[in-house]
Amino acid sequence: MSDLKAPESSSIRAVERALDESKQAKKTVEEAADELAVVHVVLDKGVSEDVRTDDLDRAIEQTDQIEKKLSKSVDLLEKVAEALETESNRKGS
Repeated sequence: MSDLKAPESSSIRAVERALDESKQAKKTVEEAADELAVVHVVLDKGVSEDVRTDDLDRAIEQTDQIEKKLSKSVDLLEKVAEALETESNRKGS
């Protein structure tokens, strides 16, 4: 009987490990998005329009676009974590 539980237990541990890793990835991406948002604001507000080059304007726009992508990734990672948690709870029951 315990032989039947071993694969299930291993599966639960794998899901829980994936959940932990997903949460850590989410935290890392959130931090990167927050840091990039600060860089964007500093570049956008800290450099006057009259001294900006086209390259700097493009870089400012890119920081905004990248921050938005990172924010979407945080949302996606949150959904993944929720699905993994649901699966972990289901398997643990």
